[in-house]
Amino acid sequence: MNSNLITLKNPSDDSMGASIRSLLTCLRDFSASESKRIIIDLSNVNFVHPFLILPLCALISKTKYIGKSIKVNNNSPIKSYLDTVYFPSGFDAEKHANWKELLQVYASKTYMPACKIPAKAKNTSIRENVLTTFESILIRQLNLKGQLVSVVKYLISEAIDNIVDHSHSSHGWMMVQNYPSKGYIDICIADTGLGILGSYKNAGFETIKNHAKALDNAINGKSTKSETNTRGYGLDTSRKMLVNGINGKYFLFSGDAFYIYTTEIEQIIQLDTNNFWDGTMLALQIPANVPAGFNYTTYLE
Repeated sequence: MNSNLITLKNPSDDSMGASIRSLLTCLRDFSASESKRIIIDLSNVNFVHPFLILPLCALISKTKYIGKSIKVNNNSPIKSYLDTVYFPSGFDAEKHANWKELLQVYASKTYMPACKIPAKAKNTSIRENVLTTFESILIRQLNLKGQLVSVVKYLISEAIDNIVDHSHSSHGWMMVQNYPSKGYIDICIADTGLGILGSYKNAGFETIKNHAKALDNAINGKSTKSETNTRGYGLDTSRKMLVNGINGKYFLFSGDAFYIYTTEIEQIIQLDTNNFWDGTMLALQIPANVPAGFNYTTYLE
């Protein structure tokens, strides 16, 4: 059987943008592959952030699901780290009877593994238990205090709720990395479900015809329900709380468009169809210190 080799590009630096650019290159290579057998080579990678490694876990899982064979050559200089974060299969609580004990191992680390979060209604109990345990360890691990605890909990729960309510996916993905010397926390949450445009179409919004327009509606709070008083995606609250409130960075990617919001830029970018995220990916960069005077309740719907 013919194979297609995809060599993962090492991010050029440790910025959010560098990881996103490496991800886009990988997506383009996946799109160009016509082989049913893909080999992913990580030999050039000497560091990764959640914004690259978590989407890659989700992409590999989805590609296997649709019937393609994938082999990962984990010959990277950071193989030990990748193994510890359960790359590429992800940490799946449903497969481990002692999953709480396994997660507790990360209490002394500066990161949490790439976790699969069950999204179906029948998995509500285990999903809530996993998220509660994940957040508890994260708060202790990062020594989060005060309003930053509320911010992190809100951003995570809102993103996971969107996966459960809108993606029609069996599970989502989540990973966290802390950078104490840099003063921020990276959180990546993703799914490979309907995507934002697909969710609007599924709800009957036929006037929203492309991914960029769907992003614009979602970030401005347009509900997928016909009643005006029902919740939409809640992204408007999350992005304003993170960026306007605590000077963080917010990145949302769905289909062939992404939205970037920081204190310096706000823009929706239309990509070509070779750079396509089949679902929704959210990247959050959260400062470790909350500005004086910040009150998270100001931003709640």
